[in-house]
This record gives sequence, structure tokens and C-alpha cells, in this order.
Amino acid sequence: MADLEDLKAKASAMPPLPGVYLMKDAQGRIIYVGKAKSLPKRVSSYFQKHPASAKTARMMAKVADLEYLVTDNEKEALLLENSLIKEHRPRYNIILRDDKTYPYLCLTVKDPFPRLEVVRRIQKDGSVYFGPFSSAMSMRQTLRTLRRLFPLRNCRRPEVKTGGRPCLNFQLGRCLGPCRGQVGEAEYRAVVDQVVLFFQGRNQSLADSLRRDMQEAASRLDFEAAARSRDRLAAVERTIERQKMVSTDLMDRDVVGLAHDHGQAMAVLLFIRRGSLLGSRNIPLGEKPEADEDLVESVLSRYYDMDHLVPDEVLLPVRIENRALLEDWLRERRGRAFRLATPVRGPKKKLVDLAVQNAAAALEERLRAADLGADALVEIQKRLGLPAPPRRIEGYDMSTLRGEAPVGALVVLEDGRWIKPDYRRFRIKTASGQDDYAMMSEVLGRRLAREEPARSDLILLDGGRGQIGVALAVIRDLNIQDPPPLAGLAKGRDGEPDRVWLPGRKNPVDFRADSPGLLLLMRVRDEAHRYVQAYHHRVRAKTATRSILDDLPGIGPARRKAILQHFGSLAAARQATAEELAAVKGLGRTAADTVYRFFHPE
Repeated sequence: MADLEDLKAKASAMPPLPGVYLMKDAQGRIIYVGKAKSLPKRVSSYFQKHPASAKTARMMAKVADLEYLVTDNEKEALLLENSLIKEHRPRYNIILRDDKTYPYLCLTVKDPFPRLEVVRRIQKDGSVYFGPFSSAMSMRQTLRTLRRLFPLRNCRRPEVKTGGRPCLNFQLGRCLGPCRGQVGEAEYRAVVDQVVLFFQGRNQSLADSLRRDMQEAASRLDFEAAARSRDRLAAVERTIERQKMVSTDLMDRDVVGLAHDHGQAMAVLLFIRRGSLLGSRNIPLGEKPEADEDLVESVLSRYYDMDHLVPDEVLLPVRIENRALLEDWLRERRGRAFRLATPVRGPKKKLVDLAVQNAAAALEERLRAADLGADALVEIQKRLGLPAPPRRIEGYDMSTLRGEAPVGALVVLEDGRWIKPDYRRFRIKTASGQDDYAMMSEVLGRRLAREEPARSDLILLDGGRGQIGVALAVIRDLNIQDPPPLAGLAKGRDGEPDRVWLPGRKNPVDFRADSPGLLLLMRVRDEAHRYVQAYHHRVRAKTATRSILDDLPGIGPARRKAILQHFGSLAAARQATAEELAAVKGLGRTAADTVYRFFHPE
């Protein structure tokens, strides 16, 4: 640690203005970023004789230098703080590391014929959004329900075309067929309005609309349309019955819960949409040097800075000092009325209590899993002779089929959790044929040349001594002075347990078949295998489709693209008649006949 008096003097000398302060360790790395209304007042508070917490004391023991950036106002300080945390990912800040952004359902109401799609980013494009969904299964179930109830298009075709065959969804009654002029814009818009009612939770209005449709169709003696409206009405009523209502005011709100235990913290966000509990998100906070109000403030600023939908209201478990600042910032992001509230009684307080209970349960489960994972990491440390338990493990695997579509991948397990934003996929560029060693050499070379290898506590390869030798050669070629530890995990022979190999060792490391350490290494290997196989199948599928279209005689890239856009898929194009092919823009009769004969050589 740097001289304490020097750091105190540096803090006191900061200008009494809003800004952002950066704490650095002895290596010059930023370990904490904070914002302040008055820089010297805030930063000097860290140097009290009695720190606010043991966590703060541990962080301050690593601080070797202080820097600051002045801003015009507190809001600019908040934005700059978020930006710097994203860029530098300081160790002691709250970072939503596993955020891939939860999915939303999006209704593109600005289109002439809107469609329903899944998105992960909120755009200010006039679309209607519903979410976020914390469970992919829940999102898929809702999407299936909506598509069954409301037959909107889900393809990206141009809205109206003459000729051609309607898609399979139209033939199954799951699409109104706007791309082939099967429905007028007014009739289609009436169904869109019903989807909006569903999104808004206006269930009674939706039911009334469906009843009117049913009665009007019956009065026209259109009994098929009346039956469809009746079935939709029944399905909507069943969906309403299954919804878990937690509020009667039908507002969109997020509720924050916070829990502590054994020096660890956990936050939970409950997503309540139109009075129904849509889902939740657990946000592990680890051991952070912040008071509860600062933790809550950090969660809010990090989470909503990631383009998540801002609801009507956010309920908090504690009062926060910068409530007005955050409220103003979130109101600006939302573009309309918004409020932060800390209820002390009544139904809203019960919602906060529910969020706190969920946070406590999630933290208890995480601590229990951490205890089991810690035992496994300690065993790996001892068996492999590592200097410390490997908190961060990178697993590598390769995949190819008879030398075709060779790919590689790495996965990351850190503190017992999969860090999916750190996963990487590699298209093999130099290795050819079924050469696993050459593939591993290329992937490791690209990875270690680009990334700081010291970030990993253990590199786990799918294979034995041969792959270990490849990795050592890569490290030598790159002249890496302090390489991460290496291990290989190879399948056992004749039903024997999998074997762990180390550099410079003739025999595998002795693990029991059911030992926690071996099972954890197998989890990493299996996750790498799953991830690389999924990527390999995707690359092969693209290659297969591309090669078939490339074989079309006299058909260039523009026409191939036009065929796929017109029919939506290669399978649909195969089934098309010569007349339907001739209707493709830019194809013409002669080329259409050529394509038809190619698909139907008999």
C-alpha cells in the first residue's frame, strides 16, 4: 500500500466539484471507480480510522494511487462512472458480468403488417415491448401462446407480393398471409391491437374484443371465423387464470431485494408487468466495499444502463442518497413519467419483502454451491500442484467432421459459474484435414497472442500428453514468460475414469472416479464440447446450404439471395413451380426454368 498520508493529502487536494474517482493498485490497475457530488468529501471518507466495513478495509489495503475526473454535474458523473466500469471492469465494482441481456417480445407496430419477434435490445423505434423474461422457457411459452392466439407473420419477407406459395404457417392457420395479399391492412391491424391489449394486461378489454369478433362473424354466418374467435377467447381466459397476480394496480414495476450472509451480498430484481409477476433476476454482488444504499444504487445504474426497459416504478429496500439524481436519469431514459420509491408499509412493502426473501434464498443456494465448488477447487489445487485454487478455468475443445468445417471453442468457469460473455469461438484458418493438434495449436496461438494469459488460473485441454505438448510449443513460440498452468483431460480406456495429464509428467494424476475435483474438470470439458459442437453444426449447416445454391448454373449471388428472400427457405424454393420461380424479382423465365430443372432433374 502507498503511504497513507500521501493518499489522504491527494484526496483532500481534489477540487470540491462533482466527478469520478479511480483507485489503483501497485501495478497501476484500476480496482475501483466511484462517483461523487464533492470529490474530496467522498474520497476522504475512505480514510477514516474505522472503515465502514471490513470489505472497505481490504480494498483500501490494495490502493496505491488515486486519480479523478471532474464533470459538469452529478448526472455526467453517473454516466462517466458507468462508462469507466464497463471499460475497465474493476475488481471491487459491481459488474453484471453474466449479462447477455434478457429477451423481450417485440411487436413492430410501425410496420404496415407488424410481426412479433424476440429481441435483446430495446430500440426507440415505436415498437411495443413485453419483458424482460428471465427464463427462456417462459419466453418461448409466451411466444407460442401469442402465435397460437394471434396469427401474425413472423417472417422477414417483404409485406406484399403477388404470386408464389403462402408459407407453411399460413397453411396451418398460424399466419394471416399478408405477404401474399391474403389479408387487408385493417383486418390485420385489428389482430395487432388485440396483441397490444394482451401486452398491456388489459385482459377484460381483450376478451370483449374477441367476443365482438365472434358475434360479428356469427351474424355474417361466417362460422369458421366465429369458431376461431371463440377458441382464442377460451385460450386467453385460460392464460389469465394461470397468471400470478401480485398487484392490483396493473403498473409495470421492478422490485429490488437485497440480502447479506457470511460477508456476501445478493440482489434480486422482480419484474412485475401489469400486476403479474413475469420473472426475476439474481445479481450476485460478492464481497463489495459498499453500504446497502450504495449497493442498491450501483445495481440500478449498472442494470438500466444496459438498455433494459425502464418500468413505471422501481421499489427499493433502502433509501438512497442520490434518489433524485437516479430518478431524473431513469425518467430521461424512459422518456416519460417514472419514480423510485422505498415503501414502509402496505402492498408495495410486501412486494419489497418478497424480493428480499428471494434474495436471501438465492444467496443461501449460492453459498451452498460455493462450499461444494470450493472443495473441488482445493482438491484440484493439491492434485495439480497449483499455487492457489483455480478460481478461473478455461476449457478448450475442437470439432470437425472428416476435416470439414473445422472449428474450436473455449468456455470459462469462474467461481463455480459459467462466464458466457467470455466464451469464444474460432473458425480454423490454417489447419487442414482431421489434425486435432494443428487445430489446437492455431486456437491457442490466436487466444494467447491476443489475451493476457495470466487472467486464467488453469487452461484445460480436451486431450492428453499430445495436446499438452502442442500448448507448450505455442507458449514457447509466443515467448510467454509467465504462462498459466496447463492440464489435459483425456477419456479413460475400457470404462476407466477420465485421466488428467500435466506437462513433464509421464503418468496421469491420481483422481478418484467420484472426486469433486475430477467431476468439476469433467464439467468444464463437457461444456466446451457442447459449445464447440453447437458451433460446428451451425457452420456445417451454413456450408451445406451455400454449396447447394452455389451449384445452381448461371445463378449469381444476387439471384440466389432473391430466391431465398422470396421463398424464405431452400426447402420452399425446391417445392416451387416454374411459374412461381419466374415470379422472383430479377430471375426471369429462362433462369427460372434452369433453377426448376436443377431442383427436379427427372
